[in-house]
Amino acid sequence: MTTNPILSNYIVIPVLAVVLAGLLVTVFRRRDKIWSKLLSVLRLVLILGLAFMINLRPSVKRYNAEIELKNIDVLFVVDTTISMWAEDYGSGQVRMDGVQETCDYILQELAGSNFALIRFDNRAQILAPFTQDSRSVSDAFSTIKQPDTYYARGSSLNVPVSDMKELLISSSKKEERKTVVFFISDGEITDDSTLQSYAELEQYVDGGAVLSFGTKEGGKMQASSGYSRKYIQDPETRSDAISKVNEENLEKIAKDLQIGYMNVRSKEDVIGELESIKSGSSIRMEEAEMVTYEDITWILGIVGAALLIWEVICIVLQRKL
Repeated sequence: MTTNPILSNYIVIPVLAVVLAGLLVTVFRRRDKIWSKLLSVLRLVLILGLAFMINLRPSVKRYNAEIELKNIDVLFVVDTTISMWAEDYGSGQVRMDGVQETCDYILQELAGSNFALIRFDNRAQILAPFTQDSRSVSDAFSTIKQPDTYYARGSSLNVPVSDMKELLISSSKKEERKTVVFFISDGEITDDSTLQSYAELEQYVDGGAVLSFGTKEGGKMQASSGYSRKYIQDPETRSDAISKVNEENLEKIAKDLQIGYMNVRSKEDVIGELESIKSGSSIRMEEAEMVTYEDITWILGIVGAALLIWEVICIVLQRKL
């Protein structure tokens, strides 16, 4: 069994201990028979014990699981320039929060596919080649951090083309596979470069979408150099710099790749595209010699809910703990 605590045990254990101590004092101050007090203590210990176990979020190992495999290679290409930390996604979140939320959703919905991840700023980097291990790709996403403002350079959308071509060609060599690309950016070019054509890659792409993050009104970006958390300043105006989405550039990339384009405001915006991808894929079930983890928190939750209902009934009937 493995655990993945929601809150640190260093927080949960002291809190539960204080709660238990307070309840025990209340119980033993009652003028009841000893068996009634012991029964109350037993209920309280069970409820708080289950609360502790639920917080641990336990999972049990399953070996040689039967998994659903799709004939899809999914390539994520993610802009990680500093403008992707502009605060205009959802209710003031940074764009990259929306990117990670949306990509996690895609990983879940297209489970059983092969996934790969390229990030780019002033250079491109393959964080994960095509793999069936979606958890490793999700972990690779978690390594993406805001670039240090001091080292940040102007952004260009031409940087990932070479690495994209390498991975797309490797996918195209597989028999009966479909290659899907999700190109993710705010579309800004700030290094005076000219957007080059992506049309040479179109022959290797079977579907996907260019996903833009950001608004036309734009958002401010916090600086990340050292311990500073001030907003980045525009050197010309001396006011807070504003990053705005450039949909024209991204629509051109989508046209070159012959895939869809959408501005993402929430992860639900990609549902239609994902349904289209799934409907065009083939699926097979296969026994895999691998370890999977099944979350059993819900079972503990049901037991805990039953104990709480029991406790409420006792309080209503007896008007005491």
